[in-house]
Amino acid sequence: MCDHCGCRDLTTVRRLMDEHDELRALGDVVRRALADGDVGRARDHFLALLRVLGPHVAKEEKALFPLLARVAELSEHVAALEGEHADLFDAVDDLDDLGEAAGSAELWSDGVRRILHELDEHMFKEDFGLFPAALATLDGADWDAVDAWELAAGGNAGRPVPPGPLSPAGG
Repeated sequence: MCDHCGCRDLTTVRRLMDEHDELRALGDVVRRALADGDVGRARDHFLALLRVLGPHVAKEEKALFPLLARVAELSEHVAALEGEHADLFDAVDDLDDLGEAAGSAELWSDGVRRILHELDEHMFKEDFGLFPAALATLDGADWDAVDAWELAAGGNAGRPVPPGPLSPAGG
């Protein structure tokens, strides 16, 4: 968790960082379930993680990232983070493709562990790089625009679940 630069003092960034904290907590539950060999519990909590991740990524990509991409010094960094979002969702899609083949539960578990590791690294980049840069770069009107987008999108209510079984058991 980042508290060193004052990012959490800005309500918009605090909400994004709180979502990161929620994603980390859900990831920890998934890891514990996998360590216990409880793939069903891991799948349920991974699905809950995706319910948080989908709207979170949408908020970043539709509201925050476009504002930051206007800044020449940040545009490449923003593009890299967007690429990481795409890679994460591609990896989730790959889990859907496993089906019920022999060994698919182990492959699913390994894939989830990789996704969680990549997600942790990605959130670190945002917490300690992007959000402080946003705080230093964006003005009040920009933050109001992010808030307005979030309000128009329904806030965090009704988080959509990505389609697909997300598990070798199909559901």
